[in-house]
Amino acid sequence: MFYATTQEITTPRPTAGGYTMREVRSATQAEWDAILEAAPGGGHIFQSHEWGEFKRQRKWKPVRLVLERDGEVAGAGQFLVLKTPVPGKLMYAPKGPWLPWDDEEAVRTFFRGVLTVAEREGVHTVKIEPEVTEERKDVKALLSDIGFTKARYDLQFKTTMIIDLSPSEDQLLKNMKEKTRYNIRLAVRKGVRVVEDNSAEAQEAFYQMMQQTAKRDGFGLKPREYYMDVWKAMYDAGRAHLFFAEHEGERLAGLLAYTFGGKYWYKLGASTNEKRNLMPTYLLQWEVMRWAKSQGITYYDMVAIPNPNELNENSTMWGLYKFKVGFGGEIAEFLGCLDLRVKKVRAAAWYNFEPLYYRAYVRLFHNNYY
Repeated sequence: MFYATTQEITTPRPTAGGYTMREVRSATQAEWDAILEAAPGGGHIFQSHEWGEFKRQRKWKPVRLVLERDGEVAGAGQFLVLKTPVPGKLMYAPKGPWLPWDDEEAVRTFFRGVLTVAEREGVHTVKIEPEVTEERKDVKALLSDIGFTKARYDLQFKTTMIIDLSPSEDQLLKNMKEKTRYNIRLAVRKGVRVVEDNSAEAQEAFYQMMQQTAKRDGFGLKPREYYMDVWKAMYDAGRAHLFFAEHEGERLAGLLAYTFGGKYWYKLGASTNEKRNLMPTYLLQWEVMRWAKSQGITYYDMVAIPNPNELNENSTMWGLYKFKVGFGGEIAEFLGCLDLRVKKVRAAAWYNFEPLYYRAYVRLFHNNYY
């Protein structure tokens, strides 16, 4: 199955269900991403090889683990390991792992392997953020029995809007709210068009557009260097696609999409203060949906919306929610971030110290270490 170096990390004899665990070392992008895509659910861009290698540049060490059954991939998870000020390390699986959650033996076998690696690496806390929905009470109970507890805060957005792109374009339009369809058609009538441009000049223009958006809407940005580095890594890997809505040669809105397998994510969006009455953001979303569908992509994650308990007009994300819900998607609320304390005393110390360290880090570097 594997073309990369692997190492057994549980007993060499399979479990009663035929499961074994391996750590995949020196995997190429193609090798690891094929493993991840073969895992149940098809993985996430933050579990991809290229994301792990980008985070390696920022002092995280990627560790790639595979659950096998009869020589075939049964599950996979990429964990990022970081040394913390509290003696020991943090081990974090952003948007992972990807496992057959209905199979208790598979899940338990996987996390036994995770604990073996955590002990070897000197990890005090394991963090996971699987795309398992809140309604899966059975999985929540199983993870609780393994030892996971709810983390203080979620590191990725817990609730997102998912659109199934498999229906016809006509049906996708019918699934939208009437006002959204109207705004798309208005943009077309007014001569707005959408183009893909991944050039360095386009990336700089998009960042400047993000600055305008952040100032207008009152949110913070990471340092420019971070964006440029991560975009280069993802563009070079063929995972990032930058689109613009233009009118008479003027860029009015931009959308950065990340792709992996049959999925894509609305990673970042921005717009200028000009010609907003032409509804460029609506046409931009629709044309990128059409582009993704033409590429064989059937799963669109619009990412950030308010959590159900915050879904009201007082939410700072209410406007974003109203925009996204118009495109006909369905709300998906995931479990969020969960912690497993491997070294209980050190893990407790890190839990208590991290808020102070996090705030100091952000003030000093204008970014966070996750």
